Amino acid sequence: MRISRVDAFAIKIQRDVEAARGTAGSPAPLLEAATEYRFAESYQTLYSSRIETTRPRCETKAGFVGWGEAQSPRAPEVVCTIIKTLLAPQLIGEDPMAHERLWSRMYAGMRVRGHTGSFMLDAIARIDIALWDLRGKALARNLSELLGGPFTTRLPAYISGLSGKDQEEKIFEATSYQAQGFDAFKIFMDAKPETTLELYDGLRDKLGEQAKLMVDALWRFDPAQAVSFGRELDTRKATWFEAPLKPEDVAGHARLAGRIDTPIAIGESYRTRWEMRPFFENGAVGVFQPDVGRTGISEAMKLAAMAETYNIPIAFHISIGLGVQFAAALHVAASIPNLMFVEYNPLVWDFASYLLNDSLRMGEGVVMVPEGDGLGVEIDEEKLEIFIMK
Repeated sequence: MRISRVDAFAIKIQRDVEAARGTAGSPAPLLEAATEYRFAESYQTLYSSRIETTRPRCETKAGFVGWGEAQSPRAPEVVCTIIKTLLAPQLIGEDPMAHERLWSRMYAGMRVRGHTGSFMLDAIARIDIALWDLRGKALARNLSELLGGPFTTRLPAYISGLSGKDQEEKIFEATSYQAQGFDAFKIFMDAKPETTLELYDGLRDKLGEQAKLMVDALWRFDPAQAVSFGRELDTRKATWFEAPLKPEDVAGHARLAGRIDTPIAIGESYRTRWEMRPFFENGAVGVFQPDVGRTGISEAMKLAAMAETYNIPIAFHISIGLGVQFAAALHVAASIPNLMFVEYNPLVWDFASYLLNDSLRMGEGVVMVPEGDGLGVEIDEEKLEIFIMK
């Protein structure tokens, strides 16, 4: 069996940014801009006002088709160009079952030019997911089975962000999710630190001592501020302190981890074991948050094994996208022994489920691993067609 065709499609879907504010993918107010790409008001990160993603397709001469998807929250056209120009020519005529060799080949293709992260790795992740989907369909096996067999098919989930125009509405939303069986919540620091702590205390009062509460600082603090805020979280027994410092700062995260008790949670910014190794080696991470949409499936399994070596639990980052990359993350999450949580953003997941032929299944505070061959999900192509960039 040989790969005969590789395509990639950029997808952009309009969303209500104000309604989504405070949730994953839209965690903070955005500045006005002439394009869909706008900076956050309070820190230097660029966001899109739309859901943007890339969807690759790998096909074999035997007629098997694998679909991928991965994180493309900005400029999915760039990833499409990389796939069509650099990666597809390397894949045509190759055995789709040789996922390890193909990953290494794609990675090595631009390695000496310094392209070991960002758009290049995003493109590789998309192809890798598509190849695993194709492999599962060709072998008539569910992906989690191919990854070694699931430890569980019911994955504990946390609510990622709370929407609402004020703290009262956010707390009410949290109580409604708690009534549905969710008891873990992450809040984004979209304003001053003291405002975030006020929301935290309001949530604790309403949700009870058993609820797990986490804070995502969105890489905003300098080292001294991070220690001060981290100690506030210590007194409140927070479950984790996410993204406190600039993502490049290994030593800073290590020093912070040594000065506070609350575990430091990082991982969504990194794509390979080489990027993460110094964080593990220096004790700079207490909860690892890989994004399978950025790592792909093959590298995600290696990263999970690395985290296990250092006794680090994993809470998968699952943010903006369609159901395909969500499914990939759920299969990996089910197939590792050190799972803590998967991220659940209801607004994004609801739209992803709308595009799927079968919705992603939920339970009381858990999400289910998709069944069926490969990734176990299929997108309704007619519904998706209007969002594909021509």
